[in-house]
Amino acid sequence: MGRDGRPLVVRRIAAFLGGLPGVPPGSHLLVACSGGPDSTALVAGLAECAAVHPMRLTLAHLRHGLRGLEDEDRDEAFVRQLADRLGVDVLVQSLGVIHGPNLEARARSARRRALQALARTSGATHVALGHTLDDQAETVLLRLLRGGGRGGIAGMRPHAGVIVRPLLRATRADVRWYLADQGIVPVLDRSNADLRHSRNRVRRVLLPLLAAEFNPRVTAALGELAVRLRDEDDLLAALARERGAALVHGEELDCGVAALPAALGRRIVASWLAGQGIGAATAVHIERVRRAAGRPPMGDIVLPGGPCIRREGDRLRCATFTAADALARLEVIPGAVVHGASWSLEMSLAHDWPPGADARRPSDVALLDADALPGPLAVRAPETGDRVRIYAVGTRKLHDVLIDRKVPRRQRRALPVLVAGDEIVWVPGVVRTTAARVVDGTRRVLEARWRSDDKVALPLQKPCGNLSPRAECTERGRIE
Repeated sequence: MGRDGRPLVVRRIAAFLGGLPGVPPGSHLLVACSGGPDSTALVAGLAECAAVHPMRLTLAHLRHGLRGLEDEDRDEAFVRQLADRLGVDVLVQSLGVIHGPNLEARARSARRRALQALARTSGATHVALGHTLDDQAETVLLRLLRGGGRGGIAGMRPHAGVIVRPLLRATRADVRWYLADQGIVPVLDRSNADLRHSRNRVRRVLLPLLAAEFNPRVTAALGELAVRLRDEDDLLAALARERGAALVHGEELDCGVAALPAALGRRIVASWLAGQGIGAATAVHIERVRRAAGRPPMGDIVLPGGPCIRREGDRLRCATFTAADALARLEVIPGAVVHGASWSLEMSLAHDWPPGADARRPSDVALLDADALPGPLAVRAPETGDRVRIYAVGTRKLHDVLIDRKVPRRQRRALPVLVAGDEIVWVPGVVRTTAARVVDGTRRVLEARWRSDDKVALPLQKPCGNLSPRAECTERGRIE
């Protein structure tokens, strides 16, 4: 108990509610409650504070579908009884998270989406979570071990949009004392003892080791570190916004960002990328973009999801590749024209093809032996594992050929690939394979003609591997 007779947990919550930015009186809080100690203490403490800090409480209980029907029914029954005891409403929703890789991250994302949706439907102004100082210490350590930056290592924020964490300065020990004093026995989640989860290993193995061998106050020390880093992060963010305003020009970033201190430059680049809808860029990608502003890169910088960053003069520009640019498999017949995003592929019978016509063909034309095709013709996008058979070279991965031809990565998925059955016949402007090649005995010839609205999209066709220009076509019918 404190000097005012209130338990420490209640005083921590009251200080949070009345602090800055705090939670204004009259607010409607949606309180996530699993029935475990932390969230139960949060609910009880908020209800006690409501006597002097008026607010409306609604409990939100989420069923993950991971721990068995009996346990989840028990948890829900406890939360409903707690809501009846405190006289507040309760909302229950099932998430249906399935076991598998990245379970913790997927469950966390599912909870966040569900709570935000429940807040909107219930009209709640805030979503209150029961994270404690111990949770904060675990988060700081996990992010430090995973190589997080200052913002990540700063851990969880007390206020993050509509999310509030009133217990972030209270420990789990404080929570246990408070619940015992109130005569409340919470439910226990047995999965918290499962050491397969990285957070549980940090909680049960690493932090006790650090406390025993290095610093008995390691939890408090990590919490204080998070506060300092958060304050410094806010300062750097404000400076980056101020300096970045003069460097961001719509969808372009001035290369002058490279002249700024690295800490500011990285933040401006990260903010600019986020403004372009690229939120998945890692620290490595951000650093590559920053360095590209200081010197011309060898090529485009491809980012997660397909977008790329290109330097043009003294500015960086984002060129976004969308899934719509990829080509679905389309059947092709003589006389047909297949259209892509910026190209067309026309197939027709060549009635007059003089000797050597195939050797003089431009890179956007291919001649095929109509009677030697190994299957029906179709055009599709490149696929993982594609291989091509090249005359006088042998079989190569299409991926390697595209690299040799310096086809930008952002454009590879949008390339048209002409196939006959399961065999690649031609990739316009890149490679003609040995499939259905025209020979002396060829009777019917198909002419495939590719037209592009963007002539710089692909390089000029040139010999592949060790194939020399002289050997590329030495006689009629020998096609690359």
